[in-house]
Amino acid sequence: MKKLLLIPLILVIAVGSTFSGCGEKGPEAGSQITIASVDFAYESTDPIFYESFWGWSMFDALVTWDVDGNYIGSVAESWELSADGKTWTFKIREDIVFHNGDKLTAHDVKFSVDRFASEESTNPWSPYLRNNLNYTEVTDDYTFVYHSNTPEPPLIIPFAWTRIIAKDYFEEVGQDAFRLHPIGSGPWKFVEWVPETSFTMEAFEDHWRQVPAYQYIVDLQVPEMATRIAMLKRGDVDIALGITNDRVVEMMAEGWRTEAFGLPGLYNISFTASWVENVPTSDIRVRKAMSYAVNRQELCDTWYMGLARPGGRWFMHEGTWGWDPSWVADPYDPALAMQLLEEAGYPDAFDTPTIKYFVSPGPGVDLALIMQAYWAEVGIDVQVEVIDAVEWGGMFFVRNTEVGAPNVGGIFPWGFGSVFDNIYHCANMFTSVGVHSTGNDPMADELYAKATGEIDPVLAKQYWTEFQNYVYDEMFINCPFVVTQPLVLVGPNLGAVTTFAHLSLADAYAGIQLPED
Repeated sequence: MKKLLLIPLILVIAVGSTFSGCGEKGPEAGSQITIASVDFAYESTDPIFYESFWGWSMFDALVTWDVDGNYIGSVAESWELSADGKTWTFKIREDIVFHNGDKLTAHDVKFSVDRFASEESTNPWSPYLRNNLNYTEVTDDYTFVYHSNTPEPPLIIPFAWTRIIAKDYFEEVGQDAFRLHPIGSGPWKFVEWVPETSFTMEAFEDHWRQVPAYQYIVDLQVPEMATRIAMLKRGDVDIALGITNDRVVEMMAEGWRTEAFGLPGLYNISFTASWVENVPTSDIRVRKAMSYAVNRQELCDTWYMGLARPGGRWFMHEGTWGWDPSWVADPYDPALAMQLLEEAGYPDAFDTPTIKYFVSPGPGVDLALIMQAYWAEVGIDVQVEVIDAVEWGGMFFVRNTEVGAPNVGGIFPWGFGSVFDNIYHCANMFTSVGVHSTGNDPMADELYAKATGEIDPVLAKQYWTEFQNYVYDEMFINCPFVVTQPLVLVGPNLGAVTTFAHLSLADAYAGIQLPED
């Protein structure tokens, strides 16, 4: 596997023509990709309003990743980091136009970055640009400069999450009108949004990198899984999302095709406020016992229907920057689990021996019950509490470590995709300012700062390994279980997927080809 660098230190150049050749003749008139999604609950049309997954199709990012996780140009064709690590200079492509025909310039980039880094933004990536921002400037129409207060090479990560919007259009129509009719420069342009029903985009034939082969994308909200599957089988939709593993395997056996979109997924649990005394999870021996009590391979073979394997870490798989091949999943060892529990004095040593596992409605409830059974076999009392998704988010995405808070001593489960760089995810999990209420260790804070402030990429990787080893060997507040395949069911009316499937389905739409005759 190709080694990944933390950031380019001097100059990184990416040429847009790398991705040419897909859909060059323009979209086929009337052709359409139709998707059945579970819901639009976390969607928006504005990259500073939570996250805009639709926006990943409509807006180009400042920079992005190739299939090996290397940073490559997008709106910025190249960039340079100064010797002191505090000045980022981006050279903007001169051949990009927005959906309304306006040329994209460094002024649009500055406007988009400033807005993304503002206090107004609720995008989860915004704080990382905001917290170290000194000032930004445009030195000419195609040069944008970001000045940080201190060296922080990982800032390349939130730059890759920053989407560029049209400054003049936004200022002309205002935020509310922009959200009703967004304008970007991506390969897909906005057509219509019917709340809780559908979202439609049309191919942008003047896209600088890749013109889609299809004319339209139609995303339908279809809450019932049985209906989504039926629509796929009838040919009413081309992609069905949110299908459980058993049904995916069943349909694969029937000859249905799957495609992988995004990086491998992960399932792990974390322990909130483990430093609060008199809760069982305050003892690392109890936390480790909960790891050894689970038969990961059996979980992969049964619940995940063979579509998973033991392993992973917090937002980390083997392709993530800084991964060490010596890291392997804990073995299934119930005898060791019971020994650790005895050494910890569980349950008698704790005022409240019951551990609460908080989960929102959906398939995760059944998985929680399976985990509960594993833990019960070694004598650990875990209570599964199903709570509303909004309440769940309020418990685990707002730092709250006061004694008596409902999240204290509880289990925070997480099933989501891995990433190419998990540096800022780790800030939230392992440092004392993390929003998940899981980290509170001065040594972890020190090691994190040392790794993220280092300009030399070789030393930065060494320091990141030291950080990872510490937070798992000495803290163990995150317990990884399995790595899953990001498979999506696809109908016969779609051809090959040629580009950006490693990022997400929304990024890959433009690279989906018409089926061969």
